Amino acid sequence: MSFLRGVLAGLAIGYLTAPRSGKETREKLSQGMDDLQRQWEDGVDQVKSQVDRVVGKASNSANQYANEAEQIFDKYKEEGQAKADQKLGQAKRAYNNTVDNAANSAEEGIDRAQEALKID
Repeated sequence: MSFLRGVLAGLAIGYLTAPRSGKETREKLSQGMDDLQRQWEDGVDQVKSQVDRVVGKASNSANQYANEAEQIFDKYKEEGQAKADQKLGQAKRAYNNTVDNAANSAEEGIDRAQEALKID
């Protein structure tokens, strides 16, 4: 900003001390200000373009990382679901075995009781 002020001050002093008529000086100042404004606008456009490019790259990177995170999440979700299904299957088999053993024991107990109650 200081550089810009220095340039403007130098231009103003140069134009005001130059051996020209007032009309020529005013036209030259006006032309200089127009040139300066165009340069400023070009610089602003360049900065906007660079910002847009950086934002686009950042957005692409963020999307890429989000996709990778989603894939990793899905992988672990599937692995977790598979392990949960495996443990559920084991628990069902163990439950069914326990029920079958209890039923067999009950049946054997009933058979022994019937044998004990038989009158010969």
